[in-house]
Amino acid sequence: MAFCPRCGFELPSSGDCPVCGASARDDSASKNRPRRSERRPIRFPRILFPALIAIAAAAVVLLLLDPFKPKAPVVSTADVSPAGAPQASSGTPASPAPAASVAPADSTQLAAAPEPAASNQNTAAAGVTDSPWPKVLDTMPTTSKEAYIAWMQTHTDETAHFLELKWQRAQILVANKDITSPSLLRAFLYTPREYFVRTYNLKKAYDNTAIPIGYGQTISGPHMVANMTQSLDVQRGDRVLEIGTGSGYQSALLSELTDHVYTIEIVPQLYRETDAIYTKLSARYPEYNSILRKNADGYYGWAEHAPFQKIIVTAGIDHIPPDLLKQLAPDGVMVIPIGPPSGQTVLRIVKKPLAGGGFTFERSDIYHGTKVIFVPFTSTEGARHNVDTSGAGSGQ
Repeated sequence: MAFCPRCGFELPSSGDCPVCGASARDDSASKNRPRRSERRPIRFPRILFPALIAIAAAAVVLLLLDPFKPKAPVVSTADVSPAGAPQASSGTPASPAPAASVAPADSTQLAAAPEPAASNQNTAAAGVTDSPWPKVLDTMPTTSKEAYIAWMQTHTDETAHFLELKWQRAQILVANKDITSPSLLRAFLYTPREYFVRTYNLKKAYDNTAIPIGYGQTISGPHMVANMTQSLDVQRGDRVLEIGTGSGYQSALLSELTDHVYTIEIVPQLYRETDAIYTKLSARYPEYNSILRKNADGYYGWAEHAPFQKIIVTAGIDHIPPDLLKQLAPDGVMVIPIGPPSGQTVLRIVKKPLAGGGFTFERSDIYHGTKVIFVPFTSTEGARHNVDTSGAGSGQ
């Protein structure tokens, strides 16, 4: 008996294989070879399959979690728009720019900002104390996120979560050219916006939107605040008047640029609430002690402290208050939203002295035709201000 050497078919005693055509061979070499149907299947060890499944699962976990690679936060450019375009107003936010990319949300748990202490103060103004100039702020690193956060945790009580959000927002402000001044960048990076938004909106502290703070008022979005402040070009030693204290954030930012800040709030409850926030934070931020503030109608300015090199108005009005123009120093700058309630133009006004006496006022639109909406500039009685025929302000 013989088997085909190629396919194993049982052959007759002589002749070629009728299946594959191979020559017959002697049975001596393959007489013990089993037929194909009798061969034993290959058996793998039982432990092999669970081991392979475990290895595959571990590989998937490593690919998804990637725990060995440090995660650097991605700065979203969703807010970046052409230079000069408004990002948000103190009333209704501007339409968002088309998103270029979206950064993953930070899963860090939100830390609570300190709540303002209760205050019964309703005085006309707080006292002025010496301001610590030159400021340690000049030593803040602004080119490395890690160095910045480490520096801030040494000099402030801000949490890493909000410092991370503030750093990301600052990168967008710089990319959008809402901030071009190194001093303003440091002021923005230093000022704790999360302490001025109210706790019920804490998660939105560094969002690019106007945020309600109660009493029909808002805190303007960071792009609006930065752009208006940059248009003022505040220098150390400038006397700056703010009309509309609101949350207190704008004056806090200004106090990092100059030690002469004056602010007026018309809503008594909001004035007391914000005054308490300044008082509570002044131990860590002594510059807030130099913010002179009062509860009054800002339409008439603050004549006893005039002239002011810079004036910023954070409420919309359909004309420029005459008293504010009078109190603006020669070559001084005012930034004010002018227009109807449906939309205002944010004007930058420079008071230029004339050779023969008197003044002329140079106006420019910081948003180049784009309208924004601010909360209304109202009188003490809640009505809108008008200008009478003599040109003097009246609180009608």
